[in-house]
Amino acid sequence: MSHILTGCPFSQTIWHEVLSWIRSTAGPPVDEGPFADWWGLVVQSTPRPMCKGTSSVIMLMAWWIWKQRNAIVFNNENPSVPSLVDTIRAEARSWAEAGAWGLRQILP
Repeated sequence: MSHILTGCPFSQTIWHEVLSWIRSTAGPPVDEGPFADWWGLVVQSTPRPMCKGTSSVIMLMAWWIWKQRNAIVFNNENPSVPSLVDTIRAEARSWAEAGAWGLRQILP
């Protein structure tokens, strides 16, 4: 699981793309420690009004990276960075429209 969320080059690219999209100064997670530790550091270093939205995006990315992994393993799908980034962006916008206040504040 650690490799899929933090060590895989595919995942690293997804983290970079989406974190850049929300204008986060955090780098992607690294495969050198627990994912939860990285997450905590990112939230701590984020300005207070953006913490909740940033945390929501991190949850959303981890979930979609895991779903992509399952689609590859169980459905023989081909991984696609642009497709997954687009999916994550669309899902974040849907969450914001549904009332996720923190996401509304950080989405471009």
